[in-house]
Amino acid sequence: ILGRGIKEATSRLDLGLGVRVFKNKGLGVAFTQSLEPLDVETTIRRAIAFSRTAQPDPYFQGIPEPSKASEVPGLFDKEIEALRLEEAGELARRMIEAVEGVRKEALYRGSLLAGHGKSLLMTSTGVDVESEGTFISAYIAPTYRDGEDVGSSYEYDVSRSLADMDFEKIGATAAKKAIEQFRSRRIEGGNLPVVLSPDTTQSLCGALLAASSGEEAAKARTFAYNLLGRQIAPASFEIKDDGTIPGAISSSTYDGEGVPSRPLKVVSQGVLVSFLHNSYSAGIMGVKTTGHAKRMGYGGYVGAGPTNVMVKPGDGTMDEMIEEIQKGILISRASLTPNMVSGELSSTIDEGFLIERGERAHPVKNLMIGGHIVEILKRIELISKEGRTIGRGHFFPAIKVSEVRLAGK
Repeated sequence: ILGRGIKEATSRLDLGLGVRVFKNKGLGVAFTQSLEPLDVETTIRRAIAFSRTAQPDPYFQGIPEPSKASEVPGLFDKEIEALRLEEAGELARRMIEAVEGVRKEALYRGSLLAGHGKSLLMTSTGVDVESEGTFISAYIAPTYRDGEDVGSSYEYDVSRSLADMDFEKIGATAAKKAIEQFRSRRIEGGNLPVVLSPDTTQSLCGALLAASSGEEAAKARTFAYNLLGRQIAPASFEIKDDGTIPGAISSSTYDGEGVPSRPLKVVSQGVLVSFLHNSYSAGIMGVKTTGHAKRMGYGGYVGAGPTNVMVKPGDGTMDEMIEEIQKGILISRASLTPNMVSGELSSTIDEGFLIERGERAHPVKNLMIGGHIVEILKRIELISKEGRTIGRGHFFPAIKVSEVRLAGK
């Protein structure tokens, strides 16, 4: 989706085989997009040859043994499997029409992506697991002009099931949020309380979970490497990761190494209690894998990362948080991504509102948020009981932070 409507629509089939061979702790990797017997044999030989010349990795402890798990239901949808390109285009048009129903004359960016995938993982230790799933994602970002004034925003959703998607709601919500950004003003910076919308909470927690990768922590490549067992937030702040939720977008029966998925407390009563491990990082740290191996396609690197991330809800509401603030900022959208080594954050607030005397006053522009991500977490005062559920699995509430450094531009 680009400009005034749909620019292009494409479909493709991605078929391939990846081979990883370990020899004397050296790793050889090769892949092919052909499943012809000769090409498969050549790929295997290449991986073996690469493993013989690879630098030995002293941290390598071996690959996981097989383990059985109950299948996570609801990960496949026949409607998505049968979705044709023309039908997908009609779904995208429904988003555009919903935007136009709120206000016409928008310029657009956006996309609709649907997929159906099957995979088979086999190892020399006896792991032999198959998986099949579907997904659909959609977003639209309208921009309106009123003379010299500009209002823009976006809205999105993701699911395993077509029936879960409300394309009209996505479009209408995006339009209303864009209109709210008209007449934005510059304000002076300072140390002020802020309210993070659920979408902004998602960004903050996503950064923390990325920093909690076991491999990055084991090699001291993340600011969180020495935070295990330490208080990083108030006791009311808890994060659970669960890849076993039925029908959830990030669920799977097994992780990228064939280890059963399982629920995991990452932050408990404000304490970082676990990293996200694959077998490699678990071996380095002398612990068991947490079932968080992530395989980036048949030719990619095997890392570690989160599944369905859920922040424990609190007692208040976002409106109550705003009502308590004499002067502060509601951050509706911002990419709170810190430097992963230092933890220092310096990000533009993409959408936000000045709060004055307990009410939203007007949208703000050219405002930045800064500070160390752990210091921001430690200053959490309130967590809302309501929030946003994404793809049936992720849950993020609104959060009030007592004080954050803001800089006007």
